[in-house]
Amino acid sequence: MYSIGAEWLLRVNRTNNATFADGKITKAIDPIEPDVVFTHSTIGIYVVCPSGKETWYRAGDLYQAFTVPFGVAGAAQGESLRLVLNRYTIHRFTTFPSLEGNKYVISFSPMWYFPDVKIQIWEYVGTNQGATLDSLAASEKQQLQRTAALQTSVNKLLRRQ
Repeated sequence: MYSIGAEWLLRVNRTNNATFADGKITKAIDPIEPDVVFTHSTIGIYVVCPSGKETWYRAGDLYQAFTVPFGVAGAAQGESLRLVLNRYTIHRFTTFPSLEGNKYVISFSPMWYFPDVKIQIWEYVGTNQGATLDSLAASEKQQLQRTAALQTSVNKLLRRQ
């Protein structure tokens, strides 16, 4: 399903650094909020801390947000996930699959002690996006209708006897 390289588009390729004074971090890396609107539910993520320690495991948290037509902030949080350093992750968002166009943005908060971080995010634009809650509900409805039709046929056959 995800094996065709041409169906993955690199949408984010960002490197950020902390602020240092006297060899110590004086300001942690701000959350990375790229100006990219995603329209497909599946993304691939890779995070690395080039000058990090080999024992560091956790990369930080990735948040999904949708624009909402109410409130002051204008965004509602979708899903969040913890990312692991130096590990490719494929994630399929399912919280709001039925929103028009499934448009959303992301924010990545790296660990506060990172001196530097690089994040890459690919969007899977292939035709096989997998099952969503809506498609599962439609499939269930179709199966219930088919079961009802079969039951009607069985009842007719039983009446003939």
